Amino acid sequence: MQLKTLAFAALAAFAFGAGINAAPAEAAVGCLACHNRCDTNFDACLAAGTAYATCYSRATSCHRSCGCPIP
Repeated sequence: MQLKTLAFAALAAFAFGAGINAAPAEAAVGCLACHNRCDTNFDACLAAGTAYATCYSRATSCHRSCGCPIP
């Protein structure tokens, strides 16, 4: 009986730890996708012939709107 209780406690601790570790990983993927989208838009802006300062300003705003640290 004591072994079952110990095994259950270990499984619960593992599941809790895995849940805590998964949340930042998902957020990091979302941040990376957002920043990649901003970089793609910046490149497209430059390719369209828009002034660098305008594209840079738009890219900066885009990166800030991602809501996460700039990589």
